[in-house]
Amino acid sequence: MGKFQAKVAIVTGGGSGIGRATAQLFAREGAQLVLADMNLGSANETADAIARDGGAALAVECDISRETDVQRLMSASLERFGRIDVLVNSAARFLMKGGAEASEQDWHDVLGTNVGGTALCSRYAAHQMKQTGGGAIVILSSTSGMKADPDYATYSTSKAALLMLTRSLAIDFGPWNVRVNSVSPGAVNTPALRRQLEEMNISQDEFVARMFQAQCLRRFLQPDDIAHCILFLASDDAQGVTGANLVVDAGYCA
Repeated sequence: MGKFQAKVAIVTGGGSGIGRATAQLFAREGAQLVLADMNLGSANETADAIARDGGAALAVECDISRETDVQRLMSASLERFGRIDVLVNSAARFLMKGGAEASEQDWHDVLGTNVGGTALCSRYAAHQMKQTGGGAIVILSSTSGMKADPDYATYSTSKAALLMLTRSLAIDFGPWNVRVNSVSPGAVNTPALRRQLEEMNISQDEFVARMFQAQCLRRFLQPDDIAHCILFLASDDAQGVTGANLVVDAGYCA
């Protein structure tokens, strides 16, 4: 029996990276998965991988910045599995622009997805969790929300806002027995990071060498490293934890 036997977990951004690793880990622990992603093909790939391992997963195309999409996601989850026990907010827009160049649309896009979309998913999921006695929500923030860097104003601001959103929702949803926590990863070996390095014309070896100089541990974090921390916060092992932020950065912030 896994930690999430007979439970239903929604993972936004479940088509790749941390979202995919988290969904697969939850499935191995017995959860039934709903994978929300703007790229339905990627979400289906994750669902197929879970099915090959004997699990159950539903892929749903969803732009979390659109309330109608979020409502459709929740309806599809309930229609297929009948309940919602866990929500992992992993979907994010990776737009890195500094304050000197970011346009009105840039701010709208990043905040609308990373903050507004996360808030909408959490709101609708929490109302369903309330009806079944409670649940757990985990929000993916970032060390970029804790430390400012050049040309990261849009992304960093959105991730910093998620830290306050976590604490605020923990207060709002606490009376419903819904716990809300966040995980703040450092640099993780994901497709999004690899694309960013290509755009910056930086090799992965060069990036890793720089990173090792700034971290306590000489470890290039993998999606599974973050997934295990998400699983802990969503599980009954963390029954007394809410409104907290777990930093997983190999000691970068230290």
